[in-house]
Amino acid sequence: MVRKPLVILFGILSAIMLLAIACGSDEANPNATATPAGPSTVAPADRAPEPTAAPTAIPATKAPVVPGGADTLDIDVNGDALAFSLGSMSATAGSDVVVNFHNSSSVNTHNWALVEAGTKDAVAADGTGAGPTNNWLPVDDSRVIGATVLVGPGQSGEATFTAPAAGTYQFVCTFPGHNFTMFGDFVVN
Repeated sequence: MVRKPLVILFGILSAIMLLAIACGSDEANPNATATPAGPSTVAPADRAPEPTAAPTAIPATKAPVVPGGADTLDIDVNGDALAFSLGSMSATAGSDVVVNFHNSSSVNTHNWALVEAGTKDAVAADGTGAGPTNNWLPVDDSRVIGATVLVGPGQSGEATFTAPAAGTYQFVCTFPGHNFTMFGDFVVN
């Protein structure tokens, strides 16, 4: 009779140990890429909520526009966190846009893609199917307006495109799982 409670206790302790191991860090593998388990319900304080409707115009005072014929924008990541350094970017409709993306992470690979409003998760899911040889982006997808190639730790990439019609679009990292926390609004004035 003492054996049954010990077996149950052993089973519970084993489950706790497995859970503790599963929740451990990736310190043993410095090249590991952190991937969240699912969508986050808490947005960073500097990021606006994801748009839920069709693109709408936003006054230029909400996001600064780079003066001149071409809009050159710079963006980075927040170190090894799965987050961009900016929650919003802006350009002028019809302008030539150059986005200089620097990946200051020491372990994670990222990309930067401008997509139609409300499509970031669907584009990222389709990009997973396209695989790493396609930079985790769906091939010839009309929802993708501009994008960089995969950018390794400490490297930089560039996206060049013509700004679409005025409205609010989204930028996102489509590396599998990163789209849940690595996104922002791209305002075209």
